[in-house]
This record gives sequence, structure tokens and C-alpha cells, in this order.
Amino acid sequence: MEVSGAIAEIARQTLKNDFRSINPEEAQIILMDGAPRVLMPFPEDLSEKATRSLAKLGVQVRCGAMVKNINEEGLTIQSEKGAESIAAKTVIWGGGITASPLGKILASRTKAETDKGGRVKVKPDLTIPNYPDIYVIGDLASATDEKGKPLPGMAQVAMQGGAYAAKAILRKVKGQRELPPFHYFDKGSLAVIGRAAAVADVFGVHLSGLMAWLVWAFIHITYLVNFQSRILVFIQWAIQDLTFSRGAQLITGAAPTDFNFTRELSEVRSEREIKPETVNVGR
Repeated sequence: MEVSGAIAEIARQTLKNDFRSINPEEAQIILMDGAPRVLMPFPEDLSEKATRSLAKLGVQVRCGAMVKNINEEGLTIQSEKGAESIAAKTVIWGGGITASPLGKILASRTKAETDKGGRVKVKPDLTIPNYPDIYVIGDLASATDEKGKPLPGMAQVAMQGGAYAAKAILRKVKGQRELPPFHYFDKGSLAVIGRAAAVADVFGVHLSGLMAWLVWAFIHITYLVNFQSRILVFIQWAIQDLTFSRGAQLITGAAPTDFNFTRELSEVRSEREIKPETVNVGR
């Protein structure tokens, strides 16, 4: 969802004046989701607000559609209406997280179980069964909470897991008492749709629009390493958001004033080949 919003914003705002032969605003952006609605982990009201924000950016949201095939002509989907073909030259797949191949190697060496995404199933203390000195965290780990519910593959889960593993290792090195099982503290969820558009579920409080976007920006700046980096990033973001500028630009198409190195080089070579013959004819 976040990718579709970013692409729509780039096409309709950032790049709308950068091309001579194409109009980026005419790009048709379709978001396919097999779930009944977007952002299933979020409350339903925030999901609806996210859908409306995407519609304002020109994104067509189609839920309950499963992609069955992708080729050079486009893709085939299956929905309640049956099979349907959609012509597309660019298809971006965002169908979840697949663990690193390291997970398979680690599981095969330790005889550990993995989930369907290739993540290693770990104990409540984030270690591999029968290997108390091997901790697995982040997208490589398949961990559960106290109720047996799988923990989401989010940054805050990885950060808390990393801090827990570091403390546990230090305690073992110092010969201190082991830590209790890992407990994930859910601080909330954030999803950015576009400039000044986001949804947030923070400690049960539902936010959307500019307020949610400001919360997202504040959190990301807070986690930067030092104060100088925070100031620089804040200034850069402010300039980009106010001016719709960016660090890289695209130059496509050809203009009469463009310098063509290949053509110029071939003309020079032709002149060198013709000059001796011209002199001989003159004699």
C-alpha cells in the first residue's frame, strides 16, 4: 500500500513537468490485495481512511483479488467476478517477507523447524531449540507472544528482540541470572500513504492525515544516531516536502539541441576517410 501511494505521488506531483513526450499523470496505478481490505492488521476505520487517501492520489484499490499469473503482457487475477486479465508493463510484487537463505542453512544444521516463509522457529527466549547460545531475531526469526500468536515482521519487533538478545548474552558472559522470556511491547502501528497522509494506531489512539504523518516523521527522526543527523534530515525533509524536489532527475527522449557523441564521432571518422580521396581527385 505504501509503495502504491509513493508511486502515485511521484507520477502526479514530483515528475509531472519533467517529460516532453509523456504525461506521468496519466499513469494508471492499481493496488491488488487478496485480503478483504487494505491494512488488515489495522482497525477497520483506519483501513477505510487509508483507502480514501489512496483514491485521492489516483490509486485504484481492488481487494479480494488474487494474482494467478504474471507475464510480459500483464497479469491475471482471480476475484469474485472470476478470472480477469489486466494489461501492464510494470508489476511490483509486495507479497510478504521471505527469510534470507541463511535461515535454511541454519535450520538444516541445527535441525530447527521453519515456517512457510523460511523463518526459523525460536523458543520464548529467542534461541534455537537445543542451542541456547544461538539467538535468532528480526525477519529471520519466527517468534510468538505469550498467547502463541506470531509476532509481526516489523522493525520494532526486531529492535526489541535485538536489545533482548544483547542483554541475555551479556548476562551469560558475566555468569548472571538469565532473563525471563522475551516480551514484545506493542507501541502501535504506522503506515505512510503520501505527503502529509498516513494512518496510525498508537496505544489504542487512532490518528490519520497530517497528524499521523507528523508522528511517523518524529519517530523516524528520533531513532537516528546523533543530534546532527536529526537536524540535517529534518531540514532536507522540510525542503523536499515544501518544494516537491528530489535528489535525482530523469532525462528521457531526444531534442535537436542534444549532443550525440556517437553521431559526432562517426562524422569525424567519415571526414578522415574522405579527405585522402578528395586530394587524389584534385590532383
